Amino acid sequence: MIRLWLGIFSLLPALAGAQERNEGDGGAAPAKQGGGEETYAGKVVVIKVGPKDMLDLRKFQDWKKVLERVEQEKARAVVFRIDAPGGYATQTFELMEQTAGLTVPSVAWVEREALSAGALLAVSTRTIYMAPDSLIGGAGALSLNQEETPAAVQKHMSLLQAKTRTVAGKQGHNLELIRVMLGAPEEEKRFGSVVVPKGSILTLTASEAASEVDGKPLLARGVVKDIEELLEKEGLAGAVIATGTAKPQPNSKGAVPPAERQGVKREEGEEKEDLPGKTQEESFQGQIVVLRIGESDLVNKQSFKFWRRMLRRAEDEKAAAVIFDIDTPGGYAFKTKEMMTEITRLKVPSFAFVNEDALSAGALVSVATDGIYMNPDSLIGAAGLVSSTGEIEEMMRKKLHSVFEAHVRAVAEKKGYDPELIRAMMIPDEKRDRVFGEVVVKKGELLTLTANEATSLRDGKPLLAKGIVTSLEELAAREGLEGVPVVRAEPTPFEHFAWWVAKYSFLLILVGMGAAYAEMKAPGFGIGGAISLTAFGIFFFGNYVAGNLAGYEMVALFVLGLILILVEIFLIPGTGVAGLAGAVCIVAALLFGMVDKVEWGDWKGGELSGNFLDVLRGPVLSLGGGLLGGSILIVVLMRFLPDVPLFRFLMVEKKLAGGASLPESAGAGHEERVGWTGDTLTDLRPAGKAQFGDEALDVVANDGSFIPKGARVRIVEQDGMRVVVAQIDAI
Repeated sequence: MIRLWLGIFSLLPALAGAQERNEGDGGAAPAKQGGGEETYAGKVVVIKVGPKDMLDLRKFQDWKKVLERVEQEKARAVVFRIDAPGGYATQTFELMEQTAGLTVPSVAWVEREALSAGALLAVSTRTIYMAPDSLIGGAGALSLNQEETPAAVQKHMSLLQAKTRTVAGKQGHNLELIRVMLGAPEEEKRFGSVVVPKGSILTLTASEAASEVDGKPLLARGVVKDIEELLEKEGLAGAVIATGTAKPQPNSKGAVPPAERQGVKREEGEEKEDLPGKTQEESFQGQIVVLRIGESDLVNKQSFKFWRRMLRRAEDEKAAAVIFDIDTPGGYAFKTKEMMTEITRLKVPSFAFVNEDALSAGALVSVATDGIYMNPDSLIGAAGLVSSTGEIEEMMRKKLHSVFEAHVRAVAEKKGYDPELIRAMMIPDEKRDRVFGEVVVKKGELLTLTANEATSLRDGKPLLAKGIVTSLEELAAREGLEGVPVVRAEPTPFEHFAWWVAKYSFLLILVGMGAAYAEMKAPGFGIGGAISLTAFGIFFFGNYVAGNLAGYEMVALFVLGLILILVEIFLIPGTGVAGLAGAVCIVAALLFGMVDKVEWGDWKGGELSGNFLDVLRGPVLSLGGGLLGGSILIVVLMRFLPDVPLFRFLMVEKKLAGGASLPESAGAGHEERVGWTGDTLTDLRPAGKAQFGDEALDVVANDGSFIPKGARVRIVEQDGMRVVVAQIDAI
């Protein structure tokens, strides 16, 4: 145990030298708020509706109370800040009716997505505004009981449409438009320049929602970049903003504009972390950063985390450009969607070099860049949605098509690509052939383009790609970046190892626990301590290099936990306070050591598409698996380790001198110790020490009873892992 303790302390200098401490927290400082209870009177109340909020029943209860306060205290207006992909049906209906019944002006600002239940909430307000890259629609399916019969689903849909028509009509929205958001039309529908094909559910981009039809906005009054611009358009400029929470909050004298990049952005002059093994040997400043997307990278979640960190580094360090070197058959759809959003937000020029194949998710990544270049023999397209678990149910497929098509359409329009061309890559048309210049897509087929087809001209412009190149250098020259240094941001073998550590952290926790137990129960046996030290050392160092929070602070917290446990065992046994505090410190260090640093920063900065529990879900599962597995391993060791030949060989055995309490024939064998008598050196609560002749042994009282210091005891059981004693007077 002493060797384990010394080994852990020897690990601290290495980890301390591996990490430079940041001076700043990397996030925007929150505005100061005054004390006292806040009233909503005369204020604009902002209610944030996040991605998971409409699946949280407590949120609906809070919103109900907030809206009641808004009405009673005569707020100036209420603004729903919506980024919600779905939610519960019944609770959404109730919230819609309460919102539509407000006498206070109600406004919805679609910050990212208002889909399904989020769209229904938006249309229950009087006025809708869109953020530049936001989406609204796809309201054809809410969270229903999976076992509902077709008749029950049909009844639910009928109720959904009736209630939504009532609320939307009361607020003055286009009822025909709302109908095609709720269900697929049986024939093609047109709303100005927006065409809804037969059998498709409508999802609108920001520009489409704000487009005019017959001199009126189609759905949204306008596109605004933040709450301040919204208030200015509504004639509420300068109004005091209050946060819409169920309990009174401190006064806020004004809105805090969201940072352009919160959570991980470094301020000018702030030092960067020096993480050994990570791809940061040189700065990206003024260089072309190349990110390789290989065959299996888009099905590796760690790859997405790595690219996200590299993109933020490229922007923060002012790289000249980012080039994606792509050769992939596809990957995870929703992770790719997040990746597209990350790329479109880049302020650094981005390009895709299709170096063989950019299929499925690879094609979508390409569309998010500022320009696409093709290798002479390359292909791009075939981006249809598929499931690894089987066929996607028809209604769910329509919903996914609606969401992804709208998202990709918004990205394509922003980057200057033809949305219909990209749609042909994602969704087959079962009715007719589609023609794009010289390229014809047969009915029922998805579009896949060769290099020549992708660069062919239509109306004097390239169909998709800017040109055909044979190398990254040629691409750079085409973009006026000839001679600019190129740096490849690729994970090192050491970083790949760290990814493995992050993925299988529960195994390291399991091994560390079992080995530590073996070390404590085997005097003179040092292999257990070495294994435990190695397991926990790899755990912290590997998670640290993988981009998690397992830095010097978490190691210090872990060591503090060990100190408290040792204090409990050797200095104040039996109190339980220090031991409990130590266990909490160790569990907290292991848990937060597995939390992704970027997600943690995004959550702190308010940019994470989820809540605090989403950040901790993966680490909690890994920690739970490790603790459960470690407990099982300890039970197995208690039962079988004493009989393992290697363990017996490594045990230090020692002859004991005879005495009044020890028969002359007594040796150090486990069985021969039974019957020895001696005196306790410490209180047994129920563990402690007792003296038997010339040997002091770690012992435990039978039945977990308390035995005071100095009591006469006899060994009643010895199994190799523990010595069980009973007080002689109690036998």
